Amino acid sequence: MKKSLIALATIGTLFTAAPAFAGGVAIDYSDLNLTTEKGQQALERRIDKAAKDLCQYNRLRTGSRLASRQIEKCYKTAKKQAAQQMAAIVDSERLGG
Repeated sequence: MKKSLIALATIGTLFTAAPAFAGGVAIDYSDLNLTTEKGQQALERRIDKAAKDLCQYNRLRTGSRLASRQIEKCYKTAKKQAAQQMAAIVDSERLGG
């Protein structure tokens, strides 16, 4: 059975001051051919958007256009986690899934 989701989550305990960061999202890639560079780039864009949405990276903040350190940490953690999953999935796809 071909898996078609990447789970992207943040650890709520890391962000005790901002519980809105705790949670997760699934990223569907069943429509992508991950053996091609184009498919991998499309998945990377989906991961980036999901990480930004999950961590409220683009949310308007009063007084500053800069993301807080917590938001930056959330975003980087989510991207790193998803990149590890993506690498394993791409390797699996190259080997015939």
